[in-house]
Amino acid sequence: MRYVIVGGGIAGVAAAQKLRTLDPAASVVLVEAEAVPYYLRPGLIEILAGKKELQEITPYPREWFEKRGIEYRLGETVVALDLSRKEIVLSSGKRLPFDRLLLATGAEPVRPPIPGVDRPGVFTLRTAADVERIRTWAEGKKSAVVLGGGWLGLEAAHALRASLEKLVVLDRGPWPLARQLDREAGQTLAALLREKGLEVRGGVEAAEIRGATEVQAVRLTTGEILPADLVLIAVGVRPRLALAKDASISVNQGVVVDDFLETSAPGVYAAGDVAEWQGKVYGIIPAAREQALLAAQNMVEPGSARYLGTNPAQRLKVAGIELLVLGETQPAGKPYAEERVQSAGRYAKLVVDEKRHLVGAIVLGYPELMSQVEELFQSGRSVPRGFL
Repeated sequence: MRYVIVGGGIAGVAAAQKLRTLDPAASVVLVEAEAVPYYLRPGLIEILAGKKELQEITPYPREWFEKRGIEYRLGETVVALDLSRKEIVLSSGKRLPFDRLLLATGAEPVRPPIPGVDRPGVFTLRTAADVERIRTWAEGKKSAVVLGGGWLGLEAAHALRASLEKLVVLDRGPWPLARQLDREAGQTLAALLREKGLEVRGGVEAAEIRGATEVQAVRLTTGEILPADLVLIAVGVRPRLALAKDASISVNQGVVVDDFLETSAPGVYAAGDVAEWQGKVYGIIPAAREQALLAAQNMVEPGSARYLGTNPAQRLKVAGIELLVLGETQPAGKPYAEERVQSAGRYAKLVVDEKRHLVGAIVLGYPELMSQVEELFQSGRSVPRGFL
């Protein structure tokens, strides 16, 4: 049996490990476009901040894969899928045959259609190479503007803040992490970020990135001009769909998969940030890992493992601030009760159903509650009255 995986992020690596365990005699080939071995993507922030080097966030060197009989093809780009011949086509023109194929191509940063977005000094942050380009450009610079107030934008801004005199985060939402946090939590987080020297402006967007030969300023939709020697775009990502679309595999927001992580093409599976299951593209590490393991099991024994979704539980550290977000945090119009506790710089909210099962939660600045809330969410036990 010949298994081929396209994409060497968390989903691709987890699937390769699982395939080797389940089918020791099979051929397992992992193809990755980046020229460096798999690294922990969240750790890129620490490299950007100058706290770590790439090898410190690289858990498995190339030799690790070779010792396990996984053919690890780094720095090779897949340009096409030939499903009729069951082959993938590399940029070199070489073809690799497969019996079962996993698409784990991940996602790519969104670059909004703002005038000047392609000027020198404008960056996105997704890869180790991106980090090196940003660090090199930032040397000797004084000001930066970050577009996007999600986790990546805030973490990158915090990492850059130490070496810059002026940094502003622009967020189209009314408060940071608006998709995950309610108003009270968002306002509490914004206040904590201000204390750390991060200026986050909500409800504003960039209208133009200005500069003669390189970026010099950002004009806002309000007309205000902000000086900027560097602009970092962190407004979101979108699944890499080109390979699937060109091969006539069904796509929507992502590559559409069924409950067994199989695409519309028999024998072709998808997992991680590129996969869409029941209308959802999770875009979180736990889902990527879980989908990859189940996809690998189904590649070895089709129909043996059903995917039931991933609980959207995220424990984040935003500019050094611990934050836990679980499930439905803003259940507008649903028959759930909300219980809150709040004090200076701290906020916690539980969303419970009629049986007091935890449906969602936000915990900010209450580290002693985080593990207890996670356990209640995972176990399905009823939340004791007076818990907060």
